[in-house]
Amino acid sequence: MSTKNPGLKTTPLTVLVVDDEPDLVELIAYNLEQQGHTVLTANNGADAISQAKSRQPDLVVLDVMMPELNGVEVARRLRAQTETASVPIIMLTAKTEEAHEIEGLGAGADDYITKPFSMQVLLARIDAMARRTGGTSVSGRDSILSLGAVSIDLEEHQVSVDGQPISLTITEFRLLSTLFSNEGKVMTRPALISSAIGPGVMVTERTIDVHVTALRKKIAPYSSMISTVRGVGYRADAPQTVEQDA
Repeated sequence: MSTKNPGLKTTPLTVLVVDDEPDLVELIAYNLEQQGHTVLTANNGADAISQAKSRQPDLVVLDVMMPELNGVEVARRLRAQTETASVPIIMLTAKTEEAHEIEGLGAGADDYITKPFSMQVLLARIDAMARRTGGTSVSGRDSILSLGAVSIDLEEHQVSVDGQPISLTITEFRLLSTLFSNEGKVMTRPALISSAIGPGVMVTERTIDVHVTALRKKIAPYSSMISTVRGVGYRADAPQTVEQDA
């Protein structure tokens, strides 16, 4: 059954679809190809990791519940490999508990969709991810955002701490860029969702909290530059003006 949406504008991507349900893989692949994407498929975690490393997809659609090597572990291993550390990951799962969403996001997923899902929702999330990874052309000094020892190169899509590059997911990169470019300004969770994940994408505000927690760990020992504003959202400040959470 096709759910092609001719009105949905997409940037062509190479997408790796990973699920142990052949019928679902075939359905997702068909709809992605109808949108102009190139599709790679894998029905187990080991094959997914191998293909991701050798084929370098632009995005991975990854099922959580797979035998032997589940999606959470696959995500962790993809994040640990240099070749796949920054590839965007959209997780699919039949689990609805918030703890499982937090586990998936904590493993490095950029987005999370609960089964059963609308194919149009998945295509819209992939389209949003394509726009996010496309980025915005910048030049000169405007291409660098820095607070203290943490620096963001918007052109190279690279973050450095004390001069050493670190690996961030697409969502983490956009989240940090948004906070740094609004230095000293309180950013609400809905505003951060719109900027880092995409306008019109329905996710819980807790999702942003999970991404901020992961981001703080990665920019340690400067994690306190991102402060929590209770009941509102987050703010990034230069080190000398950081306020500790209550």
